[in-house]
Amino acid sequence: MSKKDKNNANEPLSEYGEPVSFNQVWKMFQETDKQFKETDKKFQDTDKLLTEKFKETDKRMQETDRKIDKLAKLYGGVSENSKDVAEEFFRRGLEARSSLFGIEYTEVDHLARTSKKRQGEYDIVLHNGEYAIIIEVKYKLHPDDVSDFVNRKLVNFKSLFYEYASKKIIGAVAGMSVPPDSYELAVQHGLLVLTQSGETLSLMNPEGFRWKEY
Repeated sequence: MSKKDKNNANEPLSEYGEPVSFNQVWKMFQETDKQFKETDKKFQDTDKLLTEKFKETDKRMQETDRKIDKLAKLYGGVSENSKDVAEEFFRRGLEARSSLFGIEYTEVDHLARTSKKRQGEYDIVLHNGEYAIIIEVKYKLHPDDVSDFVNRKLVNFKSLFYEYASKKIIGAVAGMSVPPDSYELAVQHGLLVLTQSGETLSLMNPEGFRWKEY
């Protein structure tokens, strides 16, 4: 190899086999750098677009959450108002009477008490010297309401209200609407069942029904 060949051995060649000058190499670097910058800008634009979309989606989700919270509060308020209406309806109906299913009573109360171990609230309590009829009121009576009343509220009544310890406790449920499955479950537990009949209340239990004492 000649001296001239040795000097040219490490020089980059163009596509035609000719040595590439410094200016050509520099131009290539500039073109490459320009492409990198353009690619980086595209990434930045894409990232910006995605960020804006994420912000917009998050804003929509927050707005949806606010609407859901508003509906939940509205529904909760309607639910509470419905129960209040039902309780007032049955209270007035019972105050206009003096007996229920042949059991006479002299007092119509709403009882609530909290002790160290338990607490309880009872919508309507009818009582006389011998009996106390504990009534759970719902606007629409569900089977779960019946089960909760029997298994939790009725069993705790005497321990919360010891002044009623000597009385015979009878359970009852009342609903402006009482579906068949709720009625059947209540009857299985020996409960009296009250519902709305026009502008007055009525007892759904048939004549001869045997209630359970708790």
